[in-house]
Amino acid sequence: MLNEAKIRKIQITKSFEGGSAASAFGRGGITNRAYTENDRTQGYSNRELMSQQQETIAVQDEGLSRISAIVKRQKEIGLTIGDEIDGQNDLIEEITEKADETGARINRQTRGIKHVGAKSGSACGYWIVIILLFVSIISMVVWKIA
Repeated sequence: MLNEAKIRKIQITKSFEGGSAASAFGRGGITNRAYTENDRTQGYSNRELMSQQQETIAVQDEGLSRISAIVKRQKEIGLTIGDEIDGQNDLIEEITEKADETGARINRQTRGIKHVGAKSGSACGYWIVIILLFVSIISMVVWKIA
């Protein structure tokens, strides 16, 4: 878009400087049709019109330069956001892997606890052994005292 404006500016400049109409406006050149003035051009000389056009083109060039700078900045922001997203995705992937590993370890430990529980039977047997040991310790203490 910026290049098109510059090309158009060169074409207009050549046409007002007396350059070849064919080279200024391409293959067909300027036609011989009569141009009518409108409210914007009436009462101005060719030089004044050329000056106005050059001012307009300069304003447009400035606007295009600003737009270009904005687009470049947005591109930089987009690339930075893309890099950040890639980094976040790497972290999420790492966390997912660690969570899967932890889940697998929890499952292994749960199976191990179930296996130990199945081998040991019920807790009632442990309580009987504990009570018998307690009674034997008490009876030894009483027998030593007596």
